[in-house]
Amino acid sequence: MDIRTFDSIALSRVVNGGSPRRREARHCVAFDLTVPGLDSSAARDMLAYAFGAGTQAYIVETSRLRDCTTLHVETDRDDINDVIGTLTAHFPNATLGRVTRITRITRR
Repeated sequence: MDIRTFDSIALSRVVNGGSPRRREARHCVAFDLTVPGLDSSAARDMLAYAFGAGTQAYIVETSRLRDCTTLHVETDRDDINDVIGTLTAHFPNATLGRVTRITRITRR
């Protein structure tokens, strides 16, 4: 009786088509941005223009009482000061909430 065992590296090569997948760390900045109005499309367009097409924005809250929308935004930029400067230039009527630096692990 022949029993063969695979270590985790060999098994991952078999599962992934023969080559191990590489992991890559990307540093980015995430922040909350509150903009006037209940329609977030103009803010999303301006975020894409200011930070690039890879910017992701999710609606966190819409307040009819205050007539504003809060977005959670993740951008590929990794310098918090640069992000704050860009926001100040492009969103003079917005309120900036929590700003954090995050690391995303992607597989290639």
